Amino acid sequence: MAVLANFYLPRYLLALILLQLPKLDSAHFDVIGPPEPILARVGEDAELPCHLSPNMSAAHMELRWFRNKVSQAVLVHREGREQDAEQIPQYRGRATLVKGDITVGRVAVRIHSVRASDDGEYRCFFKDDQSYEESIVRLKVAALGSDPHIHMEVQENGEIWLECTSVGWYPEPQVQWRTPKGEKFPPTSESNNPDEEGLFTVAASMSIRGISLENVSCCIQNLLLGQEKEVGISIPAPFFPRLTPWMVAVAVILMFLGLLTIGSIFFIWRLYKERSRERKDEFSPKERLLEEPEWKTAKLHAVDVTLDPDTAHPHLFLYEDSKSVRLEDSRQKLPENPERFDSWPCVLGREAFTSGKHYWEVEVGDRADWAIGVCRENVMKKGFDPMTPDNGFWAVELYGNGYWALTPLRTPLSLEGSPCRVGIFLDYESGDISFYNMTDGSHIYTFPKISFSGPLRPFFCLWSCGKKPLTICPIAGGPEGVTVVADAQNLSKDIPLSPIGEDPASGHTDTLHSKLIPTQPSQGAS
Repeated sequence: MAVLANFYLPRYLLALILLQLPKLDSAHFDVIGPPEPILARVGEDAELPCHLSPNMSAAHMELRWFRNKVSQAVLVHREGREQDAEQIPQYRGRATLVKGDITVGRVAVRIHSVRASDDGEYRCFFKDDQSYEESIVRLKVAALGSDPHIHMEVQENGEIWLECTSVGWYPEPQVQWRTPKGEKFPPTSESNNPDEEGLFTVAASMSIRGISLENVSCCIQNLLLGQEKEVGISIPAPFFPRLTPWMVAVAVILMFLGLLTIGSIFFIWRLYKERSRERKDEFSPKERLLEEPEWKTAKLHAVDVTLDPDTAHPHLFLYEDSKSVRLEDSRQKLPENPERFDSWPCVLGREAFTSGKHYWEVEVGDRADWAIGVCRENVMKKGFDPMTPDNGFWAVELYGNGYWALTPLRTPLSLEGSPCRVGIFLDYESGDISFYNMTDGSHIYTFPKISFSGPLRPFFCLWSCGKKPLTICPIAGGPEGVTVVADAQNLSKDIPLSPIGEDPASGHTDTLHSKLIPTQPSQGAS
């Protein structure tokens, strides 16, 4: 019996160890959330999206959105249905699942009637058998309060006491007292107290004594929304000192001098217009360029842009001429390079600009999900830092069905038509980065001027796979265009990622060089 026990014991231990190992067929995946915070107003609905990378079905997975702890569930979806019993009370009946394209791993949680308490971070959690990953989604809540109301009282000592009140603000607003001339007065006292729903009630007061004011207004600003509400009040005349004869005389003289100055300025302006009209026909061709649209002047500074393979994400496969690249599902095994993007599917231009004016055009056609622009040479290329001016990126993008400027809180762009070609202009000394719709010559967006330091480089990014190319157009009389192609077997709108080191063309995983694809003369925008 002892011999039999010793014979079966190793087999039993081996079986026990194998049961503890994760399943060999469990697929690795990442969970990707939006790079920028989601902004929602109180009372509106907000959607917090996330998706799997590579794209795969999430219908059989456990999906969970929660706040700080896994037990604080906003929504749980498991075994094909929502688990209402696991929701914390404040989200029961308010949080529902938006399956969308759940078969390709794209889902979202919709929070109905957003409250101030919903502000903050959410974690999007996917679990498939033994594999699980999560991503952070940030929700910023804002509320524009009621119209301000000013209450005025005259004190016994002659002071005028004003109090401005308003309710329903979030986050905590700023209050200013103003005059019609733009002078600002800080409140003498101010209190911003949240109510039961977390919305702030504003009460700001100031005292006027020995100051001649006829009108004053109270302005309350919501810095997150970039909006404000203002109300003014007229202070009765008896509260101000009467005008003496010498004050009246000074006022009349100043009025006369003002009229004389206005007349002189008008006369000089008329004379200037007549002189300009006479000289208009004498302008040289170079001078006439100043009257052309901005993009025509910018095209005088066209440069030839190429791509830098040392910065390309491992999912981007370069052509032999280093002027074309496409996005594939597979990931190349490449040597570690601090200049290579390892998270965002991006690539930089080889050219670095430290001065002067530069212009290039990109053919975007009718493909979706791209971002183009300019970035600092030393931007963070590892991880998922937001692409904002604070992090060294100045770019515009098409994501989903909307065009955006990548500002700290993404700025929506209203375009009359979808551009097929976008012009990018950089004036290093003036701190100007502008974008133009070259389909109709209209202006798209200009970032606020900034003082640059260090090299700047062209920047390109593809968010999803597709058959349509992204093409850097050739300069007049220059070489052929640079094509950035997103090529995949399906038309998924996700960024498919595969295990590091997998080369789909050769099947080998020991190469440390980018796959170079022969240049095709017929490539370009369709």
